[in-house]
Amino acid sequence: MPVLCLASGIAVGRVMPFPWLLAALAVLLVTTWLTGHWPRLQSVGIWLCFVVLGMTVAPGEEQQVADGVWTEAVVATAPSDRPKTVMVELLLPSTGERRRCFLTKPWPTQAIGSNLLVRIHDGCFIGRDDWQPGGDGFNHLSRLQRLRLRALLWRQHVADRLLAGDDANHEALAVLSAMALGDKSALTKELRDTYAVSGASHILALSGLHLGIIYMLLTFLTMGRRRSWLVQVLLVLAMWTFALLTGLSTSILRAAIMITVYSLFALGGRRHASLGVLSFTALIMLLADSRSLFDVGFQLSFMSMLGILLFVPLMERFTSVKWMMSHPVARWLFGLMAVSLAAQLCTAPIVAYYFGRFPTWFLLTNLLVVPMATVILFGTLLTLAVPLFAGVLLWLVGCMNTMLTWVASLPLASIEGLHPSLLQVAMIYVVIAVAYIMVHLACSPGRRR
Repeated sequence: MPVLCLASGIAVGRVMPFPWLLAALAVLLVTTWLTGHWPRLQSVGIWLCFVVLGMTVAPGEEQQVADGVWTEAVVATAPSDRPKTVMVELLLPSTGERRRCFLTKPWPTQAIGSNLLVRIHDGCFIGRDDWQPGGDGFNHLSRLQRLRLRALLWRQHVADRLLAGDDANHEALAVLSAMALGDKSALTKELRDTYAVSGASHILALSGLHLGIIYMLLTFLTMGRRRSWLVQVLLVLAMWTFALLTGLSTSILRAAIMITVYSLFALGGRRHASLGVLSFTALIMLLADSRSLFDVGFQLSFMSMLGILLFVPLMERFTSVKWMMSHPVARWLFGLMAVSLAAQLCTAPIVAYYFGRFPTWFLLTNLLVVPMATVILFGTLLTLAVPLFAGVLLWLVGCMNTMLTWVASLPLASIEGLHPSLLQVAMIYVVIAVAYIMVHLACSPGRRR
């Protein structure tokens, strides 16, 4: 409830001046403290405190750089070629904007973090004579933004070395770069469409799946010493190093925080409440940057994790624990299908709202791709130690691309043209929540064995 109330306050925004919000928050805190003898009333007071806190930390009205005015900018992504233009994302320190711009060719390669002086037209177009190197925009960014750009530049150097390895396997190398480093700049439009239509886009976007696989492998290598403080510190450092290398994307940041909390629980030998850890992670991220609430990656990451934590245990109530324990292959298949269904159920409305499609063969795709992605990530770590396995690794990626091309060619592989309104998306989630509560209450008296 505190996280939901905080998110509600951020969504509503600053409905009154900032000093008034601080005064209202102070009055609510005092009132809540004085109602300690009435627990229910105090709970309502705590929730109202988080609502007002959300309004307080909500981003104010963003200023925008006027068209045709020279301003400082910093290159935030690697340039992506278009037929007549080059697309690149720029950070504008004067207003804090992150704007996707299209520059008329020719465009000399500018490294991530480069300072520019630009003149933007129609909100996103920059002509040949409307940019030049210079300015001091990088030093005007926040420390976190500078850290992310340095990490992205480091990642770009590693990705360039990887993609320069074999022109004959460029598509496989591009997918490997996206899966291992989060760099999707080398992916062709056709390959992106294949992954999107088949329902495998989450494989290309670094997420908790990737970080969880790496954490599982490193934990296995600790040889059962998980409760050693030194082992846990090394595991957490390895996770955050990987998160920095990949540019601290929202989903990776969420997974890294959750793994850090899990490690603290493991070190103390205590059990953890997964929903509590997820809520605590959301609380930290929203308080650190309230604009994360409006980020698509944040919404998809937390909704998929929430669906897994809620619906997978519900699905397990319809199985026999004894039979599952005696059939490990069936248990693995059921777990994979349950996770895929739960994640897809809770993210489908958001995907339809932003991208206008729904992949119908997502279950088949995950049954094929998730095991291969696990092997590929393990193989990537192995190849770093033994480069001779690079050929086998690229062959596996090529096989995965071939399978996804086949899935994307199946009849009705994707339902296109879905454009639900924000109200319709909210009503769909209400229906999902009501269905969950009804099934949960129906199954609560007993569990089938």
